[in-house]
Amino acid sequence: MGIQDRLRWLAPSALAWFAADQATKAWLKGALTPGVELTALDGAILVTPVNNPGAFLSIGAGLDDHARGLVFTVGVALVLAALLVWSLRARVLSRLELLGAGSFLGGGLGNLLDRLVQGGTVFDFLNLGIGSVRTGIFNIADMGLMVGVALFVAGGLTAGRRQV
Repeated sequence: MGIQDRLRWLAPSALAWFAADQATKAWLKGALTPGVELTALDGAILVTPVNNPGAFLSIGAGLDDHARGLVFTVGVALVLAALLVWSLRARVLSRLELLGAGSFLGGGLGNLLDRLVQGGTVFDFLNLGIGSVRTGIFNIADMGLMVGVALFVAGGLTAGRRQV
């Protein structure tokens, strides 16, 4: 199928994750007090606003500003652009793979926009777990990235893939 058919699967997924990410960040930036942690479900959900200069689990946060900017702004922009082009031009992709690529693009764009407007940091706020078994602090864009990878892998493993 053509580019327009692929965009019917890719674009809504990307837009949904991007919009959900930006809406939650805007709401929580206005509603939360820096340094104040909110808890729900007996501590299973913690809402802790932080500006993360690194990537997942603050990887790369110790890099100098120039290197961090190259990796997390320029590098991420190039990866997202390459993923978009590849998604539109690959010979065979399933609809699930396109939804995954769209989820990844939406999440990536959400965090990239943060870095561009917040001086190189990403607004993270959500921490899940029980007792000492916890996630790192993340945001909705990070969820889009992870869901995107999972959908893409699931789509690639699905037998009888349909070409779109």
